[in-house]
Amino acid sequence: MKSRASAAALTLSLLVPSLLTEAGISSPLSAPHAFAQDAVTEVARQRYEEGVKAFDTGRYEDARAAFLQAYALKRHPAVLLNLGQSELRSGHYEDAGNHLQQFLRLHTSASAEQKKTAEKGIADAKKKTGFVIVIADANGAAVSIDGVSVGTTPLLDPVFIKPGKHTVVATYQNKSATTQIDAKAGSAVAATLTLGTAGSPVASAPPPPPPSEPAPGAVPSGSPPPASTLGPPPSAPPSSTTDTSPLLPTVSTEMGSTGTMQPDQGPPVEREPIFSWYKRKPIAWVGTGLAGVGLVGGIVFSALTASVGSTADRHAGEIRDFVRNNNLGNIKPCAPEGSGQPDYSFTNAAGDQVSFGTACTVLREDLSDYDTNFAIATASWVVFGVGVLGTGAYALFDWYLAPPKKTASGPRVTAIAPVVSPTHQGIGVMGSF
Repeated sequence: MKSRASAAALTLSLLVPSLLTEAGISSPLSAPHAFAQDAVTEVARQRYEEGVKAFDTGRYEDARAAFLQAYALKRHPAVLLNLGQSELRSGHYEDAGNHLQQFLRLHTSASAEQKKTAEKGIADAKKKTGFVIVIADANGAAVSIDGVSVGTTPLLDPVFIKPGKHTVVATYQNKSATTQIDAKAGSAVAATLTLGTAGSPVASAPPPPPPSEPAPGAVPSGSPPPASTLGPPPSAPPSSTTDTSPLLPTVSTEMGSTGTMQPDQGPPVEREPIFSWYKRKPIAWVGTGLAGVGLVGGIVFSALTASVGSTADRHAGEIRDFVRNNNLGNIKPCAPEGSGQPDYSFTNAAGDQVSFGTACTVLREDLSDYDTNFAIATASWVVFGVGVLGTGAYALFDWYLAPPKKTASGPRVTAIAPVVSPTHQGIGVMGSF
């Protein structure tokens, strides 16, 4: 529990200074407006802490809702990575892909590990969704998909959408263009919209201001305010050292250690589905075939054995009753099989010759059939067991214990997208090769 508490404290101690820094607040008591900002920051921090705790306990839907609220209050790009991770875990793959792309575009100071995490999440989202690349001839046109706004042109990132048919609309001033697309899971589709106008010019990015020497005692604009101006978060232990950790908070893992929150902490490889493995393994077919034959044979011949055994018992009982009713004493009416001796016969009171030959012959046939069916049933159950155990052992060593195959980072996609810069406009081909 200590590791979880310390992780939450680290989360808050990292998040709050960064949020306040982006808001341009150097001291919470500098102006009346700061009180309102401080209240918003406190609520955002609480929502963020709730999201971390929810994620840490596997409540990914709750974590997603908390991170959404935190980002709505303080639009810090670092929150987008955690939001995207929660969305991946809770099955909101389209939102996850869009938010993780937004994180990579906006959070330029993200660490290499954070970028790798986001890129892996995007690749995972691509396997579950379609993604559309919007191409329009007008800059500044409002684009919507199925009535939901997705931004203005040029859209620099693909838009993740559910597989299926969608309507894409671009509107600029009094002109509009519409196209229909059919998105497939794991592949890109282009939506080309022609408005017949160049639209608004692409704004040039202003050059960064030259660095200036800060006044004595002032806080640099690119650094978080000192902890003394913020005060410790509710659950954070006091610390006498300055935290130089990356901006992205850490959360505790199941083993009690800490690490960057990942959408999926599993290895970058995955085991082949058992049915896919089975389809390409003839030995497994033979094993299950033997098991099937053995199962059918075992059931059928076990039933025949029981039936013939019941018949033999009935015939033997009839012979015993005949001996007892005719007061023949302690005789053996049926000679041992293969002895060559005749079955017992006698003369009744009416002077007729009575023989047990026919009855004993029927009984011998019943017993022979019983032995045959019993042997076949036993062999069938043995074949069934061999088939099941053999197939199971083969699957254990060839599928379950075999090293999993590496998975591709994403589908191979070739698509055309707009390329826009202050000095150049055109189109480019992109994809993975």
